[in-house]
Amino acid sequence: MEKVGSNNLISFVARHASVDIHYHQCLQVVVSLDVPFDSVIDGINHSHMNGFLINQTITHSCKAENTEVLIFFIDAESYQGWQLKEMLDGKPFVPIDSILTEQELKEVIAQYGRAAGLAELQQTADDLMAMILHPRREPADRHIDDRVAKAIEYIGLNLDNPLALADIAGQVFLSPERLRHLFAQETGIPFSQYVLWKRIKLVMTQVISDKLPMANAAIRNGFTDQAHFTRLFKRTFGVNAGSLLKNSRFVQFLTPEV
Repeated sequence: MEKVGSNNLISFVARHASVDIHYHQCLQVVVSLDVPFDSVIDGINHSHMNGFLINQTITHSCKAENTEVLIFFIDAESYQGWQLKEMLDGKPFVPIDSILTEQELKEVIAQYGRAAGLAELQQTADDLMAMILHPRREPADRHIDDRVAKAIEYIGLNLDNPLALADIAGQVFLSPERLRHLFAQETGIPFSQYVLWKRIKLVMTQVISDKLPMANAAIRNGFTDQAHFTRLFKRTFGVNAGSLLKNSRFVQFLTPEV
């Protein structure tokens, strides 16, 4: 049995954000850095939220047009993901107020207000995630089935190549149907959706960090063309790819670093 890697998140600050209904295969944390905002989560309106932790595949939208929010996307199969899933305990979401105290939220907002550059913004994000994943909330040591761990490693090394379930099943000595079932059971994500999420993340990294044109990064990582990528990106994030990845004055990426 192999322990899952723990370096699996995307984070950024969004200013005056309005995000359409969407869902994703990862876990998400959203925290206001100023005033509360409104959301629709799983079809229910929630007003004056300071933030939330939301489960996989739960539809939601946000209207945070008068504030700034710190957003994390955390891979569900990572160690942090396991911690967050234990905190969710099967619920669609939990308000951030049930995870952090009022004083802790004030500390985050104050630290953000003092941040003078990207490094200090990144430190704010790191400190916030450390508060959320405080040792008192750590689950028992968790491991993933070693065959699924090997499949995940193989996927990570071959995202720029065709990835067929049958081929990967052969690599880990399972039938395709057995791997399909075990993969979803261990990660909480269907195989095809896991590969899609990893490819979207890789395109984001190459556009932001490597300054690769979006069309080139999309095609390099298995998307038919840029239109194919942007359609799936909008479904995943609720905003247009260009608005987010061009790192406009409305968005400041922390991870991947820019």
